[in-house]
Amino acid sequence: MPSIKEHVKLSLKRSGKGYREVHEWMDRKRISCKERIARHNIANIPKFLPFVEKQFGKDGINEYLQHIKDDYEKNVVMKIFMTAKKFRFW
Repeated sequence: MPSIKEHVKLSLKRSGKGYREVHEWMDRKRISCKERIARHNIANIPKFLPFVEKQFGKDGINEYLQHIKDDYEKNVVMKIFMTAKKFRFW
């Protein structure tokens, strides 16, 4: 997964704004691993959209979705984990 700094660079390149607050909310270290995974899980997008819009505005929604996309594209382990989770191996 890209770091927060890398996410900000991608956002700047894409939109001209860094959206650091969105990326820090997604990836900060002060949240549990379980919560971090939940925020990145595409199945939870409808759950988090109202919060993201309220906190970061309509443009923040686009960056939230793009953040997830960037992470999925760059992290094979996350793809495997989320697929395996559906089968409840543990």
